[in-house]
Amino acid sequence: MKRSTKIVLFIVIFILLLLSHRVYGDANILVFHRFNDPRYPSTNISNQRLREVFDYLKDNNYRVLSLEELVNQVEWGKPISNKTVALTIDDGYESFYENGLEIFKEYNYPFTIFINTKAINYNYGDFLTWEQLGEISRYGSIGSHSYGHKHLTRLPLEELRDEVKKSIDDIYQNLGIETEFFSYPYGEYNSRVKEVVKGFGFRAIFNQNLGGVSEQSDLFDLDRVAIGENSNLELNLSYRYLKAKWLEQEVVEDNKLKKVEVKISPEITKAQLYVSGYGWRRVELEEGVLSLDLDLPLRYSRNRIFLKTYDNRISSQIIVKY
Repeated sequence: MKRSTKIVLFIVIFILLLLSHRVYGDANILVFHRFNDPRYPSTNISNQRLREVFDYLKDNNYRVLSLEELVNQVEWGKPISNKTVALTIDDGYESFYENGLEIFKEYNYPFTIFINTKAINYNYGDFLTWEQLGEISRYGSIGSHSYGHKHLTRLPLEELRDEVKKSIDDIYQNLGIETEFFSYPYGEYNSRVKEVVKGFGFRAIFNQNLGGVSEQSDLFDLDRVAIGENSNLELNLSYRYLKAKWLEQEVVEDNKLKKVEVKISPEITKAQLYVSGYGWRRVELEEGVLSLDLDLPLRYSRNRIFLKTYDNRISSQIIVKY
């Protein structure tokens, strides 16, 4: 092969590699709660800010998929196109119907709303009605967010099962919908909760942690990033999926985090570790394994541990204080 031909071939391969890097990436799932309801600033997003978020997605050529379409791609192991987003809403507050729905319709963006059905059954203030959900279901899908929005990790087994089953039954009896998706109340879960929820046959289960979604993601532990009035949208959309295997939560004793042990790709030797209340620290890994002895009191009822690489791939665990 002539030297000039080799150079041309090298350039072509290099360009193809660049294009493949740009075309394929990780999706991000965003989760909203309240809409244009300033009484609850920590979970609210104003109409103006919601339009700014949607304009950013539109102007920067993001593909907004339904949750069903995104889950299909993960199920099939199909590489996910760069700049892919799915939109979700948790809890089922009436402010979505009054303020948010028309904006979603205006931009023609699909969504899934996760509802805790007891609040709807008993007409709790601020929550949607079944009639409103019937109209909402014409534009998006309905998922389960449990029955009474309890802390699932603290429930006995039978009560945990009832929390899931009642919500499934309510949605079917009132809307005729066999829901395929579940999101954890408060974003709280552990391996026991995950296995119980998974046993009801959901296609996918969603948390509320930083991270992205790739074709390698666990369908029963998909990351979603919460978006509110003051969220850094660009940063949240930059997070990528990090495949990681975490040591189970026996690392916690007397509400102290005793140890962090996680295994990722062996070529990664440096990363950053975050523990709620203690900030970020640089860590080194040996053959992709981080094993770190700690003795940190858990500072919050819900504590998160993040491991992040320097190219913004991130994986997390949630630890609930008892």
